[in-house]
Amino acid sequence: MFYRIVRKEILENLLSLRFTLSLLLTISLFAAAAFVFVDDHREQLNDYSRRTNANVADFREQAGQLNKVVFYEQHVYSRPKLLALCAGGFEQSLPRHFVFTGFAIDLPRLAGQSNFALPRFACLDWSFIISLIFSFIAFVSTYDSICGERERGTLRLILTGSIPRATILLGKYAGLMLTLGIPLLLGLLVSLIIVSVSQVDAISGGTWVKMLSIVALSFIYLSIFVLLGLFVSARASRPANCMAALLFIWVTVVILIPSLGRFASDRLSHGAPPTDLAKAMIQAAERVDNEADKYGDRAGARSPNPKECNPPARARYCNARVEAVNEVVESYHNRMLAQAFAGRALTRISPAVVYHTASETFAGTGMQRCISLFRQVRQYQVQLRDYVVGEDRGDPDSLHLLFDEDNLVEEWNAVSKKPVNFDAVPKFEERDFTLSESLRLVVWDLGALALFNLVFFAAAFVSFSGYDVR
Repeated sequence: MFYRIVRKEILENLLSLRFTLSLLLTISLFAAAAFVFVDDHREQLNDYSRRTNANVADFREQAGQLNKVVFYEQHVYSRPKLLALCAGGFEQSLPRHFVFTGFAIDLPRLAGQSNFALPRFACLDWSFIISLIFSFIAFVSTYDSICGERERGTLRLILTGSIPRATILLGKYAGLMLTLGIPLLLGLLVSLIIVSVSQVDAISGGTWVKMLSIVALSFIYLSIFVLLGLFVSARASRPANCMAALLFIWVTVVILIPSLGRFASDRLSHGAPPTDLAKAMIQAAERVDNEADKYGDRAGARSPNPKECNPPARARYCNARVEAVNEVVESYHNRMLAQAFAGRALTRISPAVVYHTASETFAGTGMQRCISLFRQVRQYQVQLRDYVVGEDRGDPDSLHLLFDEDNLVEEWNAVSKKPVNFDAVPKFEERDFTLSESLRLVVWDLGALALFNLVFFAAAFVSFSGYDVR
């Protein structure tokens, strides 16, 4: 009997006008998203290649002298991601430009700005279409699934037999999910065909796995709205009343609450102006200056002749100074991200917000990527310094002192001036999240979506169990 109910639900939905319209709308949106993405992604890749090649060409010139390698101001840009097709993660509105040397690092930049806030409008990607359009389609498909059958009298006929109400509810749920899966999978297939044919970027095996993970996540998300629709339908006496209630819920959960999060992020991000960063950096440097003696005798002395100073003490002092400033920059960067996360945390009562967050993490976009990139740059600085120190050991004319004062380093011959093989010099390469890392980051989001499903299933079951079919 369960399979008969599932088949009945699927046939009724497939033959309805709303399914035809949903299918046409879905394919159109996914196709439009793919075409827009292909054009934007190709342009972004070209721009990324041009900027990256220019940075590498300038960096190569420094290999003529080892001491210059660590002081070269590198400009690194985050690579455009193919998985932005699935979840863009507001990539265009988050910092993607990093400027640093082997010692110092600036705040990540976006179009010359040192601050950022989430945008007011989302990009047209898979997560946007599914969270906004498919959640509404789920409500349109379920609003009359119980109260509509009661009004037509078919529900009473079904219940005259010995079919448990739980079986009926599960059959309706399975039929609705399978029906929603048809336009969703067709839309995704059309999108992938367009991207594959365009050959705008290679799709690796890891990318396929993450795409499938996002698709599975999308079905978990849509299940919430199917169960919520069944719950409201089991509480309503008429389909019109049910549709009105579901429309109100959809606007609140999918549009208003996420918008409040972006509004909160906008307001919170204004609480930390760049002038605060400059002031804090100066204060951090002054604190080290005031304690210069603890790094050794004449640590603050500066002279072209190393014999008139204390080079080891000067090296310890300079490195402590730059590290203190770097800690201020890192703290400021973390505070900016915390403000953005706080705005999102306020809206996590919405399944749409949780779904967007989890999708961005699987795709390797969004704010998690900002955190990861900054950490990777800091790790690369250490790697670059270690390389220079290792190469410098082979030069007997060097003082073997690496510190953040390029003029003195060169004047004192503190680091070797011999040329090095540029191919052996460490280059910054962005590392994407592995699938296991993504799963670890989204475990709470998955738990939240599972909890939403459990709560609304229980609510639908209790409501339908006591539903009056007369």
